[in-house]
Order: sequence, then C-alpha cells, then structure tokens
Amino acid sequence: MGNTVQNSAHHLSGSHARVERISGGLKISGLCAPHPEGESIAGQCRTALDAGATLLADYGYSMQDVTRVTYLVSDTRDFPSCFPTLRHVFSAISPSVTLMWVKKFANPHVKIEFELGVEPGLV
Repeated sequence: MGNTVQNSAHHLSGSHARVERISGGLKISGLCAPHPEGESIAGQCRTALDAGATLLADYGYSMQDVTRVTYLVSDTRDFPSCFPTLRHVFSAISPSVTLMWVKKFANPHVKIEFELGVEPGLV
C-alpha cells in the first residue's frame, strides 16, 4: 500500500499534482502546466514536464528513472506539436506509454496532463 501525499510544492505554483510513494517507486498524477492560460499544448507539455522533473528530484529520482507515462489530452489535433519535447525527454529511456483522450479537464485551459511512474524493479 502506498503513502499518498497531496503535493503543494512551491515550485508547482498552483498545480495539483499528487505524489504517491509505492514500494520502491513513485507515481505522480495530475501533472499539468502550473499556468496553462494562453499556452499552447506544446508549451504546456514542456512546463508540465519541467515541473515533473523537479518533483521527481524532490523524491530522489530523475526523468531517466521514469518507466511509465500516461498522456491525457483533451484535443488530439495539436498533440503532434508535443512530439519534439517528448522525444527529447523520453527517447533514451523508452518508458511504457499510454495516450488517453479526455472530454475536458477541471481547468478548461489545460490541454495536456501527465501521469509519471517509477516502478520498482524496473529502475
């Protein structure tokens, strides 16, 4: 059973990412751009992943430790504009990936949200 922590870290500036410690690993969910208003999906992708890297570091991990990524997007038309960032961040480690379409997010300005997993035994 994991230890769930609602993270209100100052560097996320309003993001409501949730961190769950699992045996030997970590799961971050609800990770999105802290200030998505007026930002493109590609911009939100970059800033959310930057926030995710900072959160991972807070727990002793890096993006290189990520074994699972879930992308939640509300409009897939512009999602390909995220590919350069996603390739830069994840191509060397090739985590398991899931893409989910969601009808809308609680914040109507959010275009992409992430879940990152560091799974025990795979790091």
